[in-house]
Amino acid sequence: MLAPLPSGRHGLSREHVARSQRARLLNAAIAVAGGEGYAAMTVSAVIAAASVSRKTFYEQFADREHCFLAAYDVVAARALAGMRAAYGREAAWPERLRATLDWMLAALALHPHEARIAFVEVLTAGPRALERRDRALRELAPLLAPGFDAAPGEADVPPSTPLAVAGALSELIGARLRSGPADQLPELLPELLFCALAPFVGPLAAADLVAPAPRRRAAAGRRSGA
Repeated sequence: MLAPLPSGRHGLSREHVARSQRARLLNAAIAVAGGEGYAAMTVSAVIAAASVSRKTFYEQFADREHCFLAAYDVVAARALAGMRAAYGREAAWPERLRATLDWMLAALALHPHEARIAFVEVLTAGPRALERRDRALRELAPLLAPGFDAAPGEADVPPSTPLAVAGALSELIGARLRSGPADQLPELLPELLFCALAPFVGPLAAADLVAPAPRRRAAAGRRSGA
């Protein structure tokens, strides 16, 4: 949480003050909605956590839904940027996907409030929040699209598969968050990776790719005849 601005004459510009107040309100919304749920994210709860006035809140946001949507956008943008950075490594597509999912799960485990905002509370915050979630899932589709090239030549993979996989991964993460603490999320890596790969390369190849490194090397040796 950001510290309150100094009271009295402080020499800060109006723009700086507004940015600081908005950041504090967004951090407070994430803390309240991520810790207690969207239903508990009242304007009163947010301004108390942010140490700002009700007038200041309404200078920034029309209502609590508007505030939640802005907080979700911040969380989603940071997550997508981190995933794209992890995905950008030089490696074969399955390994790039493994690195991306590994980064995401580790980040969510370190930031449980943001995790619940992105995968649990967004589902309870109304139709506009669901639109934001759908938009974020569509942003993941390009990371999965190379699966079409990885698929066997005879496979007829439907065009909607990347979006379907993104939705399935989101649901698996949300289900784990609803049943346990966020620090357990990294345990999902093999399951999520298999779920992402199998629709493209098939379950047997996906199982080999998800396996620990020694087993993957042995499987590659068998396929090459070594």
